[in-house]
Amino acid sequence: MHTVTGFLYRSCEWIMRFAFLNLLWIVFTLLGFIIGGFFPSTIAMFTIIRKWIIGHSDLPVLHTFWTTYKKEWLKSNLLGVLLLAASSIIYLEYTVINNSTHSFLQLSKYPFFLLVILFTFLLLYSIPVYVHYNITILQVFKNSVLIMLINPLNNIVMILGLVLVYYIGQILPALPILFGGSVSAFIIMWTCIQSFKHIERKKDALATIKKEE
Repeated sequence: MHTVTGFLYRSCEWIMRFAFLNLLWIVFTLLGFIIGGFFPSTIAMFTIIRKWIIGHSDLPVLHTFWTTYKKEWLKSNLLGVLLLAASSIIYLEYTVINNSTHSFLQLSKYPFFLLVILFTFLLLYSIPVYVHYNITILQVFKNSVLIMLINPLNNIVMILGLVLVYYIGQILPALPILFGGSVSAFIIMWTCIQSFKHIERKKDALATIKKEE
C-alpha cells in the first residue's frame, strides 16, 4: 500500500514539475516578446531537463530557469538568429523549387528533401548539444551533425516520441498547453543524452585500446 501511495505521490510531483516548467517556458518566451524570449527560454528549459535526467531532480526550478535565461540570453539568441536565417533560406529554396516547372529544379526536389531532413535533425540536436557541452556556436552545429549521423536509431526514437506527443495532443487538445513544450523537450533531451553516452563509450573503448597497444 505504501509503495502504491509513494508511486502516486512521485507521479503527481513529476506531473506538476513538467507543468510548471512548461508554464515558465511560455511566460518567459512572452516576456521576451516571443522573438527575444523563445531561445533563452528554450535553453533554460532544456538545461533543467538535462539536470533532471542526469539525477539532479531536486534543483530549484524557478531560480535555475531565471539564472540560465539571463546568462544565456545573448548567446542563445545568436544561435536562434543563425537557425532562423538558415530556415528562411531553406524555405525560400522550397518556394522556388515548388513553383518552378524547370526539369532540373524538379529533379532537385529529391536532394532538397534530404537536406530538409538533415536540417530538421540539426534543429533538434542543436539545443541539447548547446546545453550539454561548453562549446562555441560553430562547434554546436558541427557536433550536432556528427552526432545525428552516428546515431540513426536514436533519431528514429526521437521522432517517434515527438509524433506520439503530437497525436496525443490531437486527441486531448489541453495537454499541449500544459505539457507540450516540456514533454517534447524531455523526449529530445533524453534521446540526445543516450547519443552522447554512446559516443563517450566509443571514445573510452578507443582510449583503452590505445593504452593496451
